[in-house]
Amino acid sequence: MSTLRNTTCPCCDEGTLQPVKRDYIAPIGEGQTLRIPSLEMEVCDKCGEEILSLEAAREVDSAIADYTERLTPGDLTAMRESFGLDKTEMSEALGLGGKTYLRWEQGNQYPSRSMGYYLRVLREFPQAFEWLRSRGWRGRNRISTVEETPMTEMQKLFPDLSLSQPEMVWPNSAEITSRRFANPARGLTRVEFFLK
Repeated sequence: MSTLRNTTCPCCDEGTLQPVKRDYIAPIGEGQTLRIPSLEMEVCDKCGEEILSLEAAREVDSAIADYTERLTPGDLTAMRESFGLDKTEMSEALGLGGKTYLRWEQGNQYPSRSMGYYLRVLREFPQAFEWLRSRGWRGRNRISTVEETPMTEMQKLFPDLSLSQPEMVWPNSAEITSRRFANPARGLTRVEFFLK
């Protein structure tokens, strides 16, 4: 470790930076922290500010990436190339800003943990990615076309899931017109649709 001993603290301009080796507490978002043990750093003897070397900062970044299961720039590049898209097209397909995917691949920014999970699903189920890219939901009224939407479409998209689930039977048109159906998002709202 290159030492900054006897260097004035850039934060308080009063103390002196001293080399130490101790646990470092890294913020990882949403009020959570991650403890990285035995990290070499410089600490101000006056204000207590911790200054990390480039090597230590990389170690912290690597520990955070492992803990949060962050996709690497290489993972992101391989995923995009598997879909045959450039960075701008990939951003557009995912509904992101035009250069967001480029920044992810360069390592200048990182996808959130939840976005990482979402991207892994799309990588595992390319049909779902194509449905997303083509905006398959546009022009479809799922309630009025319920009898025209067979479960086999979902089984094609998620074959592993359909193997373990009991077969769903859609109501016929007589059943649809004679009773109420709960909103598909019934856990979120209390709205019900009455079909005529």
